[in-house]
Amino acid sequence: MKSCYSILITFILISGSLFAQKTVSGKKINHAITLDGMLLEVAWDEGEKATDFINNYPDPGNASRYKSEVTFLYDDQYIYIGAKLVDNQPDSIIAFLSERDDFGNADWFGVLIDPYGAGQNAFGFYVTAAGTELDAIINQTTEDFSWNAVWRSKVKRISEGWSIEIRIPLTQLRFPKELVQNWRINYVRNVRRNRETSHWSAVDPQQYGEIAQSGYIKGIENLGSPLRLSFSPYSTIYLEDSYDENKQRQDWGFRPRLGMDMKLGLSESFTLDATLIPDFGQTVSDRLVLNLSPFEVRYPENRPFFLEGMDLFGIGDLFYSRRIGAESYLKYEAVDSASKDPNNRITSVPDRAQLINALKISGRTKGGLGIGVFNAIENKSFLHYEDSAGNDYKILAHPVSNYNVFVLSQNLKNNANISFLNTNVFRPEINLISNISTLEGLVFNKSRDYSLSGNTKISLNSIGNSMTVGRSSSLSFRKVKGAHRFNIDYYDSDHKYNSNELGFLARNNFLGFNGEYFWTGYKATKKLLRRNLSVESTLEYLYKPTKIGYWSINTEYIITTKKFLSTGVSLNLYPLGEHDFFESRSFGIPVHFPASFQYGGFYSSDYSKRFALDFFAYHRIFDRKEMSNLDLNLSPRIRITPKIFTVLSSSVSRFFNNFGYVRVTDTNYTDQITLGNRERWVVTNSISLDYNFTKTFGLKLRFNHYWQEVAYKSFMELHNDGSYTSSSYIGVDSLGQSYHNTSFNAFTVDFDLRWVIYPGSEIRFVWKYNIYASKQGLDEGYFNTFRNLFDNPYLNSFSVKALFYIDAGKWFRKKVV
Repeated sequence: MKSCYSILITFILISGSLFAQKTVSGKKINHAITLDGMLLEVAWDEGEKATDFINNYPDPGNASRYKSEVTFLYDDQYIYIGAKLVDNQPDSIIAFLSERDDFGNADWFGVLIDPYGAGQNAFGFYVTAAGTELDAIINQTTEDFSWNAVWRSKVKRISEGWSIEIRIPLTQLRFPKELVQNWRINYVRNVRRNRETSHWSAVDPQQYGEIAQSGYIKGIENLGSPLRLSFSPYSTIYLEDSYDENKQRQDWGFRPRLGMDMKLGLSESFTLDATLIPDFGQTVSDRLVLNLSPFEVRYPENRPFFLEGMDLFGIGDLFYSRRIGAESYLKYEAVDSASKDPNNRITSVPDRAQLINALKISGRTKGGLGIGVFNAIENKSFLHYEDSAGNDYKILAHPVSNYNVFVLSQNLKNNANISFLNTNVFRPEINLISNISTLEGLVFNKSRDYSLSGNTKISLNSIGNSMTVGRSSSLSFRKVKGAHRFNIDYYDSDHKYNSNELGFLARNNFLGFNGEYFWTGYKATKKLLRRNLSVESTLEYLYKPTKIGYWSINTEYIITTKKFLSTGVSLNLYPLGEHDFFESRSFGIPVHFPASFQYGGFYSSDYSKRFALDFFAYHRIFDRKEMSNLDLNLSPRIRITPKIFTVLSSSVSRFFNNFGYVRVTDTNYTDQITLGNRERWVVTNSISLDYNFTKTFGLKLRFNHYWQEVAYKSFMELHNDGSYTSSSYIGVDSLGQSYHNTSFNAFTVDFDLRWVIYPGSEIRFVWKYNIYASKQGLDEGYFNTFRNLFDNPYLNSFSVKALFYIDAGKWFRKKVV
């Protein structure tokens, strides 16, 4: 890889700009703005207007057909954005309510602010015509809407269209400490009924990145850095009916929780976020699945503290925050140890690690250096059991655990950057240390047509006196500008690389090459708005010993009509089949899957209509008798009223004559690797309903049912060379009941009623009902699964949480008069 990084270093940065970007002046005021959305204050008339918006979609480069006027004002505490958004058909403005951070089905306006002017990181604030607020941290080409700032806005319908006033406290931004400042800024408007998106400073979709194409607010003077200090104490009360393993029955319980979050501005650029005794019981339920693969399932993060402001910590994909507060680390070892004596009785088992506190410090200097520090500590916990004499004992189920992340990320000229990130996990009671580091960089040529990026990762894992060192790396060359784009990628990982103590690594020991070509037809035709074509090929090997894994060729063509209907077709080929070196659970012994091809497509109708529909179907056919996969999904979207919106989704996957690894406990087959021929059904049905009474008061209701049934027909013995023959193993007990046939159900209900009292403060009532049930046997049809489903152990939880935002810094700031 030394040669790869020689190329990376010699790919010289030269800053350049292809387009002259707009500039406008901000105006400092001495009197507060009354937030009513009406733009009546004289200052709005005196401030310089940002006008003449340019179309980004669907006609890039042309003048917007809608007149927009935006003014930027500021004082010692706030910045104010006032916009008059003219529409020649004001009765056609779409203004349906949606929950926070969801554009929903409505016209909207937004502002993008980059105080440091590097063109790589920005804050985004958006408001819909219905008054719904959204905010995001923006990095190059991604937007993170999990970030929630505390700010206010007001929308007003006027005869010419609609107007808006936005007030953003300076405490919510990070900006340099300079007497006179020039910020990058851009305004964006979307007219929902015809999908027009336009910007004040033109954003060309054929160029790389939106932030770098922003204009400038000039002459921001004497902007003091306010004290940024806030507290968010909370109190939660839970009433839960859950299954008690010791009592072998459902049992009600009551538990209160108290805790607090804190934010402290350490400087004008850096912020400390901390959570003490956090409570995540009201987060949405995980959608658990039956996992038949040799790899761990990756679940999304739903906890607010681990979502907000985590952009720096996502570098290198080494930080999987679900590791923190996860299942007790030694839980199963402790259960096995206590169960060795059948006379022992386990009285309590800690299911999850107890998170004591967590903190993060992050920010970016004037010179573009991003610095991030994260720390979390989990307490120890024990499994308790009694022996036959009634004596109490305990076994360590989770050790004290300390998690650390440190990151440096330097912005360079021309949107380039170089970053270093290190993660460290220390569990002193079992003498475990895991230390993972990555160094990565991204550079562009002068005109930002091409980019070169690469990274290298090193893992050091130590337990006891044993140390393992592993390595992983990648290199990517891309054309990132224009209608025709491509990328060429190389990636690898040796068999010792392991980042799973704090990261997520499904597998290691691989080497691959990938190439992809994209074409986008930006110019509209008589009937079409957009056309997209992509062709991709991947060749992947086992790293050591070097053996081919698979070769794939994939192509897809998508069109969007002028009636905003999108449809696409795709074809995926595996001409050499797949040689899976992990399915056997015995390293180096491959499971060969035959050559195959998959065809299919999707359809998606206009979301602005009262009724919309999504549908997809894919069929994969293997070069083996009667072996195929079929995937179908149907999802109608219904706008019942302007305040009520529901999405129904039903998906079915059918695996015919499928085969895979089977764990056999029969000692007669100890030396045999067994594969099972099986038929599989996977059915998922979900219903989501949003009812937004106002922009600050609404409810969300989510039903989800996942069912998988696996029926085994016969068994095969896998040999060391990857071949397989029929096995004498039949997989049934003396009564003829299968050991391996399985029906798995995951049924969840999440009801969330939320009242935002004022920005940052809320009261929430949450009801959660969860059943996760797996049985040995078949349901013989999807609807039969409900016959006894609700007789299984379940969680029935009711909770009320009160969270209050206290801006302690305002006690030290002078008031605007």
